[in-house]
Amino acid sequence: MRVAYLFFGHNLVMQIFKQREPLRLLSEIIQLFSLTKNLNREQWSIVYKDLWKVIVRDISLLFDSRPLVQIWTLDKQYKDSYQIMASSSQAIGLSKLTNRIDLAEKGCIFDVNDEHFLYVEIPFQSLNEEQKMLLCTITDHVKISLEWRESLEYGFDVKRRIDLLHKITVSIRGSLDLSDVLATTARDLGETLGISRCFIRRYDTNIPGKVLATEQEFTQPGLVKAADIIFDFETEWMKSLYRQFEKAASANEDELFPDSESSMLYLPDVSKIQDPDGLVASLAEAVELKTFLGVPLLYKGVVLGSLCFHQCQRERHFQKHDLEFIRQVADEATIAMTHAEMYRHIQQQAKTDSLTGLYNKASFHENLHQEVERARRSNSELSVMMIDLDFLKKVNDTYGHILGDEMIKLLGSRLRQSLRQIDIIARFGGDEFGVILPETSYDGAKLLGQRLAEEILATIHPIAGNLSASIGVAGAPPEKLEGEHLIELADKALYLAKKRGKSRSCGADELDQGVESVSSISLTTTN
Repeated sequence: MRVAYLFFGHNLVMQIFKQREPLRLLSEIIQLFSLTKNLNREQWSIVYKDLWKVIVRDISLLFDSRPLVQIWTLDKQYKDSYQIMASSSQAIGLSKLTNRIDLAEKGCIFDVNDEHFLYVEIPFQSLNEEQKMLLCTITDHVKISLEWRESLEYGFDVKRRIDLLHKITVSIRGSLDLSDVLATTARDLGETLGISRCFIRRYDTNIPGKVLATEQEFTQPGLVKAADIIFDFETEWMKSLYRQFEKAASANEDELFPDSESSMLYLPDVSKIQDPDGLVASLAEAVELKTFLGVPLLYKGVVLGSLCFHQCQRERHFQKHDLEFIRQVADEATIAMTHAEMYRHIQQQAKTDSLTGLYNKASFHENLHQEVERARRSNSELSVMMIDLDFLKKVNDTYGHILGDEMIKLLGSRLRQSLRQIDIIARFGGDEFGVILPETSYDGAKLLGQRLAEEILATIHPIAGNLSASIGVAGAPPEKLEGEHLIELADKALYLAKKRGKSRSCGADELDQGVESVSSISLTTTN
């Protein structure tokens, strides 16, 4: 009796235990996933496999035979299955199957979601209804937990993107160093989205497809730099955008302008594009490029640049929310470019004369100081010219100030054509100009002054006739260079040229020789 009672009692305890064990497992799964609610993406990736390990182990323990239990994931691109966890360490070696048919022949499969499924090494027909219901319930709870975790991940991702967009916006608004802003934007965007390469190009707004500069690229470790490689499909993409904008502008119809999404260039698999000569394929292989995404930086119907992404070694499928976020970042990068261009334009206006487009007086003094310091460091010579337009008052009195301004602009244009690119030309105001001649000896500057006076005289205005200018030249060796003193000497030499009859050049060494110096030249004028 006692033995029978103990045996009956033992069976009762085991039945109660078996009834409670599935509930305990379900509760444990829910608790495990709930503990991950405060984990970030990096922490989740660490504990992710441990969760699967607990699940497959406990499911196996629910059966007396302790069957092999595995979690598999599907690769949608290749339609293969990969094992990510097994209840037995001996089964982990098998990692890849063409499909699930082989597994289904040996055991039963329960789908968790579109990406994961549970495999139990027991034929499906051997399971009773309770066991089938139990496994379905477990996978349903795992699915719910994964969806909940996915929603958390999405929330984390949205927060990261908002933080990044705010960071980029603050950086753009607070800095006028365009290259630094764009390089930082590419780096932060690449890291946030997990892109292999990310960089920003700036385009010539007048020449379709011409790249002015490619800012410093972000590249994942182990990959070669590739921003300097411009694929043919990039150039054609830019040209097509220019054509669309030109068509829309000429038709004056806003609906012809490409919208944000249609203006992007998205190539999920670069190897599948038309490539008759194989050049794209060879370049893509060299830099391991698989997927390309280009987003134009657009401002008032003009392509300022492009935000480019390279995904290497595997295809990258950008979701709609990815593209929307990238578009927002591209808009911020466009603002950075327009701000930088506006700042450059304001700086240029502050440094240049509005009538002639040459440097103004303040810029002349700033450049002279820099050139004097450079000449001292390099032990090179430096000379200065002061130039004054002759007979301007007569032109103004005869033809009016508008034509007088035309004469000033014509002289400025002649100086630009006759002098070197390294020479610095400025309008001091009125009809007076200054020229800095780097690496030019005083003797060389005197010869240049004589030639320049002749070339100016040979320049004819259709109404007022020949231009005429008086020129003063000064120079000094490196050890005696003083910028303001050079201007003073050249200015005195200029007035000496005026006294000698105008339309000529005089040097500072002639200031003590009087009016009859043979170093000056006398030219005839028709003014």
